[in-house]
Amino acid sequence: MRVPCWQIIGIDGDRSCPELDAHIHCRNCPTFVDAAREFLDRAPEEDYIDEVTGLNTNMSSGALRDDGVPIMTFRLGPEWHGLPVRVIEQIHPVAPIRRVPHRNNPGFLGLTSVEGQIELCMSLHAVLGVDDGDGAPATGIRRWLMLKLGGERWVAPVDEIRGVVRVDHKTMQPLPATLERSPDPASSGIFEIDELRVSLLAPDPLLRRFRASLA
Repeated sequence: MRVPCWQIIGIDGDRSCPELDAHIHCRNCPTFVDAAREFLDRAPEEDYIDEVTGLNTNMSSGALRDDGVPIMTFRLGPEWHGLPVRVIEQIHPVAPIRRVPHRNNPGFLGLTSVEGQIELCMSLHAVLGVDDGDGAPATGIRRWLMLKLGGERWVAPVDEIRGVVRVDHKTMQPLPATLERSPDPASSGIFEIDELRVSLLAPDPLLRRFRASLA
Protein backbone atom coordinates (compact mmCIF):
# COMPACT_ATOMS: atom_id res chain seq x y z
CA MET A 1 0.00 0.00 0.00
CA ARG A 2 1.44 3.36 -1.03
CA VAL A 3 2.20 5.70 1.87
CA PRO A 4 0.56 9.13 1.27
CA CYS A 5 2.88 12.10 0.88
CA TRP A 6 1.49 13.91 3.95
CA GLN A 7 2.82 11.07 6.12
CA ILE A 8 6.30 11.37 4.60
CA ILE A 9 7.01 15.02 3.83
CA GLY A 10 3.79 16.63 5.08
CA ILE A 11 2.29 17.59 8.41
CA ASP A 12 2.57 14.00 9.75
CA GLY A 13 6.08 13.53 8.34
CA ASP A 14 9.24 15.63 8.36
CA ARG A 15 7.37 18.71 7.02
CA SER A 16 9.87 19.18 4.20
CA CYS A 17 7.17 19.59 1.52
CA PRO A 18 7.61 22.99 -0.21
CA GLU A 19 3.82 23.33 -0.55
CA LEU A 20 3.41 23.72 3.23
CA ASP A 21 4.58 27.34 3.01
CA ALA A 22 1.57 28.13 0.84
CA HIS A 23 -1.05 25.77 2.31
CA ILE A 24 -0.03 25.69 6.02
CA HIS A 25 -1.65 22.26 6.48
CA CYS A 26 -1.91 19.25 4.17
CA ARG A 27 -5.70 19.32 4.28
CA ASN A 28 -5.58 22.63 2.35
CA CYS A 29 -3.47 21.08 -0.44
CA PRO A 30 -5.11 19.92 -3.73
CA THR A 31 -3.22 16.60 -3.46
CA PHE A 32 -4.89 15.87 -0.11
CA VAL A 33 -8.31 16.91 -1.46
CA ASP A 34 -7.95 14.61 -4.49
CA ALA A 35 -6.92 11.72 -2.25
CA ALA A 36 -9.90 12.34 0.05
CA ARG A 37 -12.28 12.41 -2.94
CA GLU A 38 -10.83 9.14 -4.25
CA PHE A 39 -11.20 7.57 -0.80
CA LEU A 40 -14.84 8.63 -0.46
CA ASP A 41 -15.72 7.46 -3.98
CA ARG A 42 -14.31 3.97 -3.50
CA ALA A 43 -16.61 0.94 -3.39
CA PRO A 44 -17.53 -0.13 0.17
CA GLU A 45 -15.97 -3.28 1.59
CA GLU A 46 -18.14 -6.36 2.08
CA ASP A 47 -18.07 -6.01 5.89
CA TYR A 48 -18.75 -2.24 5.84
CA ILE A 49 -22.28 -2.48 7.28
CA ASP A 50 -21.15 -4.77 10.10
CA GLU A 51 -18.27 -2.44 10.93
CA VAL A 52 -20.47 0.67 11.06
CA THR A 53 -23.03 -1.16 13.19
CA GLY A 54 -20.29 -2.06 15.65
CA LEU A 55 -19.07 1.52 15.81
CA ASN A 56 -22.57 2.81 16.50
CA THR A 57 -23.01 0.24 19.26
CA ASN A 58 -19.71 1.26 20.88
CA MET A 59 -20.57 4.93 20.59
CA SER A 60 -23.96 4.51 22.25
CA SER A 61 -22.38 2.53 25.08
CA GLY A 62 -19.62 5.09 25.62
CA ALA A 63 -16.86 2.61 24.72
CA LEU A 64 -15.08 5.03 22.37
CA ARG A 65 -12.31 7.09 23.96
CA ASP A 66 -12.73 10.86 23.97
CA ASP A 67 -9.56 12.39 22.51
CA GLY A 68 -10.71 15.97 23.06
CA VAL A 69 -11.90 18.75 20.81
CA PRO A 70 -9.77 19.87 17.83
CA ILE A 71 -8.62 23.46 18.30
CA MET A 72 -6.78 25.68 15.79
CA THR A 73 -4.09 27.64 17.63
CA PHE A 74 -2.68 30.95 16.43
CA ARG A 75 -0.80 34.00 17.64
CA LEU A 76 -2.05 37.58 17.92
CA GLY A 77 0.81 39.87 18.85
CA PRO A 78 2.38 38.42 22.02
CA GLU A 79 -0.64 36.23 22.86
CA TRP A 80 -1.69 32.75 21.79
CA HIS A 81 -5.34 31.96 21.13
CA GLY A 82 -7.42 29.09 19.84
CA LEU A 83 -10.74 28.50 18.11
CA PRO A 84 -12.68 25.27 17.53
CA VAL A 85 -11.82 23.86 14.12
CA ARG A 86 -15.54 23.60 13.32
CA VAL A 87 -15.78 27.40 12.90
CA ILE A 88 -12.75 27.68 10.61
CA GLU A 89 -13.58 27.25 6.94
CA GLN A 90 -10.23 27.99 5.31
CA ILE A 91 -6.78 29.53 5.75
CA HIS A 92 -5.57 32.05 3.18
CA PRO A 93 -2.50 34.14 2.45
CA VAL A 94 -2.95 37.84 3.18
CA ALA A 95 -4.48 40.01 0.44
CA PRO A 96 -5.21 43.72 -0.05
CA ILE A 97 -7.94 45.28 2.11
CA ARG A 98 -10.14 48.08 0.84
CA ARG A 99 -11.25 50.43 3.59
CA VAL A 100 -14.89 51.51 3.72
CA PRO A 101 -15.45 55.28 3.95
CA HIS A 102 -16.91 56.63 7.21
CA ARG A 103 -16.22 53.34 9.03
CA ASN A 104 -13.69 54.10 11.74
CA ASN A 105 -14.20 51.27 14.22
CA PRO A 106 -10.76 49.60 14.62
CA GLY A 107 -12.43 46.20 14.75
CA PHE A 108 -13.52 46.50 11.10
CA LEU A 109 -10.57 46.61 8.70
CA GLY A 110 -12.60 46.78 5.48
CA LEU A 111 -13.47 44.55 2.55
CA THR A 112 -11.28 41.97 0.86
CA SER A 113 -11.60 39.47 -1.97
CA VAL A 114 -11.17 35.76 -1.22
CA GLU A 115 -11.47 33.45 -4.22
CA GLY A 116 -13.53 36.08 -6.03
CA GLN A 117 -15.94 36.68 -3.14
CA ILE A 118 -16.05 39.98 -1.24
CA GLU A 119 -15.70 39.32 2.49
CA LEU A 120 -15.75 41.40 5.66
CA CYS A 121 -12.26 41.66 7.14
CA MET A 122 -12.14 42.06 10.92
CA SER A 123 -9.35 42.74 13.40
CA LEU A 124 -9.07 40.13 16.13
CA HIS A 125 -6.39 42.33 17.69
CA ALA A 126 -8.86 45.19 18.10
CA VAL A 127 -11.93 43.23 19.24
CA LEU A 128 -9.84 41.31 21.80
CA GLY A 129 -7.72 44.28 22.90
CA VAL A 130 -4.41 42.70 21.83
CA ASP A 131 -1.42 44.86 20.87
CA ASP A 132 -0.82 44.47 17.14
CA GLY A 133 2.61 42.86 17.08
CA ASP A 134 3.96 44.63 20.17
CA GLY A 135 6.34 42.31 21.98
CA ALA A 136 5.62 39.44 19.59
CA PRO A 137 8.23 36.98 18.32
CA ALA A 138 9.72 37.84 14.94
CA THR A 139 9.01 34.38 13.55
CA GLY A 140 5.83 33.25 11.83
CA ILE A 141 3.90 34.01 8.66
CA ARG A 142 0.84 36.23 8.77
CA ARG A 143 -2.28 34.45 7.49
CA TRP A 144 -6.01 35.01 7.24
CA LEU A 145 -8.58 32.81 8.91
CA MET A 146 -11.96 32.52 7.20
CA LEU A 147 -14.46 31.92 9.99
CA LYS A 148 -18.06 30.73 9.92
CA LEU A 149 -19.84 32.25 12.91
CA GLY A 150 -23.60 32.25 13.27
CA GLY A 151 -24.01 31.27 9.63
CA GLU A 152 -21.95 34.31 8.57
CA ARG A 153 -18.49 34.39 6.99
CA TRP A 154 -15.75 36.59 8.38
CA VAL A 155 -12.08 37.02 7.53
CA ALA A 156 -9.55 37.86 10.25
CA PRO A 157 -5.74 38.17 10.00
CA VAL A 158 -3.54 36.37 12.53
CA ASP A 159 0.19 36.82 13.03
CA GLU A 160 1.13 33.14 13.06
CA ILE A 161 -0.63 29.78 12.88
CA ARG A 162 0.71 27.01 15.07
CA GLY A 163 -1.67 24.28 13.97
CA VAL A 164 -4.42 22.02 15.29
CA VAL A 165 -4.29 20.40 18.72
CA ARG A 166 -6.83 18.27 20.57
CA VAL A 167 -7.85 19.66 23.93
CA ASP A 168 -9.64 17.74 26.64
CA HIS A 169 -12.02 20.08 28.46
CA LYS A 170 -11.00 18.38 31.71
CA THR A 171 -7.57 20.01 31.36
CA MET A 172 -8.97 23.50 30.79
CA GLN A 173 -8.05 26.12 33.37
CA PRO A 174 -10.53 28.82 34.45
CA LEU A 175 -10.20 32.39 33.28
CA PRO A 176 -8.43 34.90 35.52
CA ALA A 177 -10.81 36.58 37.96
CA THR A 178 -10.57 39.89 36.08
CA LEU A 179 -11.84 38.28 32.88
CA GLU A 180 -14.51 36.18 34.60
CA ARG A 181 -16.14 39.36 35.86
CA SER A 182 -16.50 40.67 32.30
CA PRO A 183 -20.18 40.76 31.21
CA ASP A 184 -19.34 38.94 27.96
CA PRO A 185 -15.84 37.39 28.08
CA ALA A 186 -14.41 36.41 24.72
CA SER A 187 -12.60 33.37 26.15
CA SER A 188 -14.06 30.24 27.72
CA GLY A 189 -10.87 29.01 29.37
CA ILE A 190 -7.10 28.58 29.25
CA PHE A 191 -5.02 25.55 28.25
CA GLU A 192 -1.31 24.90 27.84
CA ILE A 193 0.50 23.36 24.85
CA ASP A 194 4.29 22.93 24.87
CA GLU A 195 4.63 25.54 27.63
CA LEU A 196 2.48 28.00 25.67
CA ARG A 197 -0.50 29.47 27.49
CA VAL A 198 -3.42 29.52 25.04
CA SER A 199 -6.75 31.31 25.47
CA LEU A 200 -9.67 29.38 23.96
CA LEU A 201 -11.98 31.87 22.28
CA ALA A 202 -15.74 31.33 22.46
CA PRO A 203 -17.43 31.66 19.02
CA ASP A 204 -20.66 33.34 20.19
CA PRO A 205 -19.05 36.28 22.09
CA LEU A 206 -16.59 36.70 19.22
CA LEU A 207 -19.49 36.96 16.76
CA ARG A 208 -21.15 39.60 18.94
CA ARG A 209 -17.93 41.63 18.99
CA PHE A 210 -17.60 41.40 15.22
CA ARG A 211 -21.18 42.57 14.73
CA ALA A 212 -20.71 45.43 17.21
CA SER A 213 -17.68 46.59 15.20
CA LEU A 214 -19.93 47.07 12.17
CA ALA A 215 -22.58 49.13 13.98
